[in-house]
Amino acid sequence: MLAGHTRALLDRYALASRALSRVGGERSSTESGQSVEFHDFRPYQPGDELRYVDWRVYARTGRLTTRLYQAERAVQLHLLLDTTRSMGQDGKLEHARTLVRLLSYVAQRDAPTQLHLLDGSATPRARGRRGMAATWAFLDAATLLAGEAQGPLSGLVSFARRLPAVRGRALVIFVSDLLEDAPIEPSLVALRSRRFDVGFLQLVSARELDPPAGRFELHDVETGARLDAGPEEAAAYRDEVRRHVRRVRAAIVRAGYRHQLLVTPEVDVGDEREAFGALVRSGVLVRR
Repeated sequence: MLAGHTRALLDRYALASRALSRVGGERSSTESGQSVEFHDFRPYQPGDELRYVDWRVYARTGRLTTRLYQAERAVQLHLLLDTTRSMGQDGKLEHARTLVRLLSYVAQRDAPTQLHLLDGSATPRARGRRGMAATWAFLDAATLLAGEAQGPLSGLVSFARRLPAVRGRALVIFVSDLLEDAPIEPSLVALRSRRFDVGFLQLVSARELDPPAGRFELHDVETGARLDAGPEEAAAYRDEVRRHVRRVRAAIVRAGYRHQLLVTPEVDVGDEREAFGALVRSGVLVRR
């Protein structure tokens, strides 16, 4: 459940996505069998056609507002949650659950939504409050993958291959630490072949970006390896994590997708206001 004040905040926001906020065209330009209807408002953006500006809203408020239209059965939203073992560190999975809960609440009015885990399980595609409740129940029951499960990047390839190519528009939001030695490029190729618009929310902890001073133990939860670390090892680990984040981000941006790095808070992990602020600051949520 979300607190009432959180719901009130979220009601004023929408997902920022090319797939969900693109202005539709004339009725005659849609595919056969699709109906185009008024969908929502959003602030005017340079490049919007003037015929879609709502001049009555402008007369009342002085703000330029664009009317959004969509082909009713063309939009799909897929939320993908990483539950590999590294997500169990430093509160990352708990914070990820809160992010997904907020995203699903905002999305339920805009598009049929489906929540997926890397093990192949998923909720039925649904829309509205009833679908949101089922999504949250599924989310609360999700546990970390055990054994020799594939990592988040190789798991993303399997996810993309499980979903058919879409005829209309689809948005995938992947919430993950993206910590795996495997290259990300095969995942991006697989997603592009399915014609998805994709946003990556990469969660890392403050401890991963800047390990503590003094001696401590490094534990690779994906491989089980342990290393007694001093200042030199800590500096090398920090540099490698930061290089990995830069490499992943560069590949994602080259592929034409969006990447946002979110640092898991050291206190108040899972706090709704903290998660909401992170989504707004990163540009994932925008004012309606």
